[in-house]
Amino acid sequence: MVYRMVDKNNIVFKILKYYYIDDLSQVEIASKLNITRVSVSRYLSKAKKDGLIEHKIKYPKNFIFDRNEELEEKVKDKYDLKECVIVSSQISRTERIIEIANQLEKFLRNIVNDHSYIGVGYGVTLDRIVEYIDIQEKKNIKVIPLIGGYGKLFDNRHSNNIARVLAKKFNGISYTVNIPALLDSKEIKESIQRDSATKELYSIVTRVEVALICMSDLTKESTLYKAGQLDEEDLYYLRGRGAVGDINFIFVDKQGKFVPNEISERQTTLFTMDRMKSTRNVVGLVVGKRKAEILEAVLKGKLINSLFCDEDAAGLLI
Repeated sequence: MVYRMVDKNNIVFKILKYYYIDDLSQVEIASKLNITRVSVSRYLSKAKKDGLIEHKIKYPKNFIFDRNEELEEKVKDKYDLKECVIVSSQISRTERIIEIANQLEKFLRNIVNDHSYIGVGYGVTLDRIVEYIDIQEKKNIKVIPLIGGYGKLFDNRHSNNIARVLAKKFNGISYTVNIPALLDSKEIKESIQRDSATKELYSIVTRVEVALICMSDLTKESTLYKAGQLDEEDLYYLRGRGAVGDINFIFVDKQGKFVPNEISERQTTLFTMDRMKSTRNVVGLVVGKRKAEILEAVLKGKLINSLFCDEDAAGLLI
């Protein structure tokens, strides 16, 4: 691939801006520029190789950003958490994600052993955290997606991809879930759940000791909306039912209780709310002010027992 340095609108710089500054996924960039996702991936790889991307600050591995330890202790005590890390919101979004990834690596180092099963959700935040995490101790772990595929295209936010990348960093193995997260009807869902392969996946999920999951609000900025799983009518419908957001595609109200709805009747939920509450380590990963309300709800519902977030997301907790 050869770059033609003609003007500031050169496609590679558009891609770099969309990916690193605007936080768009590779699929979103491909759609915006009318090219394939594979082409976007190749441009990004070539840009890295050619030195077109520079970090302004090269932090040492042991560098620690300022953290709000007083707030961490208050949140940890109030919600009875095993671990609580709240990074500063005075740094850039990318720096927050890097710091969360660094702190998460230390946490995983203490709780993950050879042959441990780690479950992963979906979304941009989790994808970026897994991208930046630098696993220091390689272990023969197994990683399984906790949700089926969503949207019509495969991209980095997909749980299968996140599972693959994390397993590779540990030198472990990953499973693949080849069933959609959302089906056309309740009847199709029930039929798939009776399938022997699906039953095996549900059985594997019961072995998960550590779950890494994200959550989101019900706005057009959410991954579910951007991926085409929900439309404007769905968002309006869910908010009308009292939902404030989702955790791993499970819609909850302000108290963290499940909101009955027609959409969930068509979902293949591998990691149920009961399973969340019984799993030894359920780690919530949250960045951004718009997720403050759903985070508060998830903590009230005791759906996670460890939290890694930024100050913006923690804005309503105390």
